[in-house]
Formats: sequence, C-alpha cells, structure tokens
Amino acid sequence: MLAKRAAISAAERKEANQKIFQSITSLPEYEDALTIFVYVSVMDEPDTTALIKDAWKQGKKVCIPRCMELGTMHAYLLQDMNDLQEGRYGIPEPNDSCQRVEPEEIDLIIVPCVCCGVDGYRLGYGGGFYDRWLEKRSAPAAILCYEDMLMSSVPCEIHDQRTDILVSSAPESVLRFPDNRETLSE
Repeated sequence: MLAKRAAISAAERKEANQKIFQSITSLPEYEDALTIFVYVSVMDEPDTTALIKDAWKQGKKVCIPRCMELGTMHAYLLQDMNDLQEGRYGIPEPNDSCQRVEPEEIDLIIVPCVCCGVDGYRLGYGGGFYDRWLEKRSAPAAILCYEDMLMSSVPCEIHDQRTDILVSSAPESVLRFPDNRETLSE
C-alpha cells in the first residue's frame, strides 16, 4: 500500500490535497474547534501544512504528537513550524520548548493512515500510537486519505479504533460514522 501511495503522481497528489483541505476546513467540527491535534505530514501522506497554517490563521491552537516509549504519544502546542525537530522514526515532532496539551483540551483530532476502509477503520504504520490515543479521546477524530488508498475495508484487530469522519479526495469526500465509539470487541 505504501508503494501504491508513492506512485500517485505529483499532479494527482496536488489536486487531492486541495480537495481534502477544502473538505476538512468546511466541516463544522473544524470550524467550531478551538484546539486541533494534527499530524505533520511526511513522505506521501495527505499534506497537513495548509491545514496547520489555516488553523493558525483562524486563531486555533494547533497541537502535534510526540511519540514516547511503549507506543504512547502526547500532544504539544505548535506555534511555528520552526518549533519542529526530527523525532522518533524520522517524523517531525515538537521541540522541548513546546507546551504539553492534555487530551481533554482538544476539540478535533486529525489522524493519518497508510490506507483506510470506507467503514472508518485505518491501517497505520503498526505502532499503535493513534489507536491508544483514540481509545481515550473525547473529541471527534477525522482521518485523511487519498481516494486511491480507500478500500471497502481493511484488516482490523480488537484494539483498532474507528474514526468518526473520513475525509478523502473521492467524489463523496466526507463520510461519517455514527457508531464512532464502536470497537471490534463490541
């Protein structure tokens, strides 16, 4: 799936990123959010740079993850792209000057994926960081995905957490999942 995502052309990726940006910023959950938790995109992931800059422009607080040991992560306030440093796994993370933000202060969570199912489940990179985070959340979670990476379903395990909203570059760009707290064990 990583190779398939990498094969998306630059022109297709640019168009898809614009559609995803328009869709996510039009969501009432985004418009109403005072604090968002968003990943900093790397490699071939849907680009979050425009989203981060738009959130700042709108006066929102932007938090990004820092991966810790044992598959856990915490949210840290990002006030400028210069606050980033290379973290675990080569992923941009907040530097030590950034303030930690508690999960209950977050109004919207933006989740990355390698690919996802149209049922709200995702395949990540295998560390379980987001599944552990989503398990404790109170805010809605939106996953960003290119149309080419959408599947009818993805393999899931009992610990996998479903998102509330899927935002993609597909013609039906926003899908919502009313049973958002449902897990495979229920």
